Amino acid sequence: MIFEEIKLENLDKGNILAFGECYQKKIHPSSFEILTPLKEISQSLNKKLILVCLTNLLEEIENLEDLKKCIADEIWFILNPELKNFKDDLWAQVLVEIIKNSEPYGFFFPATIIGMSLAPRVAGTLGLGLCAHVNSLELKNNQIIMARPTYGENIIARLISKSIPIMATISVGTFPINYKDQQPLIKKIIFPQNFCWKSKLKVRKILPFKKKVTKLSTAKIIVAGGRGLKNKENFQKLFELAKLLNAEVGATRPVCYEGWTEEDRMIGISGITVRPKVYLGFGISGALQHMVGMENSEFIIAVNTDKEAPLVKMANVAFITDAPTFLDLLIEKLKALK
Repeated sequence: MIFEEIKLENLDKGNILAFGECYQKKIHPSSFEILTPLKEISQSLNKKLILVCLTNLLEEIENLEDLKKCIADEIWFILNPELKNFKDDLWAQVLVEIIKNSEPYGFFFPATIIGMSLAPRVAGTLGLGLCAHVNSLELKNNQIIMARPTYGENIIARLISKSIPIMATISVGTFPINYKDQQPLIKKIIFPQNFCWKSKLKVRKILPFKKKVTKLSTAKIIVAGGRGLKNKENFQKLFELAKLLNAEVGATRPVCYEGWTEEDRMIGISGITVRPKVYLGFGISGALQHMVGMENSEFIIAVNTDKEAPLVKMANVAFITDAPTFLDLLIEKLKALK
């Protein structure tokens, strides 16, 4: 990859920066997702959109081709052997120096575990405000307005930052990934020789996550259940349906808290934001917390006894009937077609 070297003190100023999460040799897809709304805003403000990536070795990045197609105007790489493993304190200090020297208008992070760890450290060090779990961005009177659920996730708050740079974490899965044909300008940022690359943390071993990770955020078909399924036994039938449809199983917050399924299957602002082609909701009334997490589904099917339920009103097709009974009949019918 051909890139231009530029000293830290010579960085362009006043642009919009996005954090490109590079961990275990991959750029996290959410780093590309957050570029989608930021691109439109940066163009309207006549500012460049720049993806900032920290890593130890450029050649090791497995999805480098995706990086070359991303819609950022520029990609800034900070390369150093000490950046091989994620160390909160060192990574945050590197980003603080980037902000001090580039004076951006905004710096945005994906709301991943790493993003949610780094953003408050950076904001706290610089004395800046930070808006968490943003799921909508718009520009009004040349101001960026950020929307996120609040008050127990019962209302949507629209926030304007009083500090510059504007800082926020953006919910994962909220926006589609867009690409372009032209490769962004790539720059390697050269830090001063006296910068301390040492972290107070020492990574002794990285253990793989044993639990199977759900693919909800990228699933094309999702079957989800709420309290209308009445009990855990009925909810478990969703996994049988999912197998028949090659789908993933999702859930509302109440059923996760009831212990019907794991919390990593929770769809909503407290969980995962999804964008499937088909979303089937069984016994889900449609609380705001849940709706925010699935409202961008292409085709929504709702099964509920309440025709006034919010999800029923949002759905493309609704079946006003008992959800457990409908689920049993649907599974039986699909099995007969196999």
